[in-house]
Amino acid sequence: MANTSEVLKIKEAFLALETKKIDQVNNVIKGNPKPKPRIQITTKGPSRKQVIIPMSGDNNCAFMKNSFLYVVNINRHLKNAKSKVLVDYI
Repeated sequence: MANTSEVLKIKEAFLALETKKIDQVNNVIKGNPKPKPRIQITTKGPSRKQVIIPMSGDNNCAFMKNSFLYVVNINRHLKNAKSKVLVDYI
């Protein structure tokens, strides 16, 4: 925390400065200490995402008969788009 008298001296010397600029000047004069190291939390492995598309019962049977073709086509288009996402199953 900055010494109040030092900050007031800076404010008196530079009346037109905003509060943020006064803090910056004080940090330059004082020598700002190194910031504390922070732990970066990340998850390992890919995140799972699902896309749910509602279908009527009539289209369901016809779609499921050829679902392997749809998986192949979707993966091909994703690969062409240079995406790292792939379809596992429908």
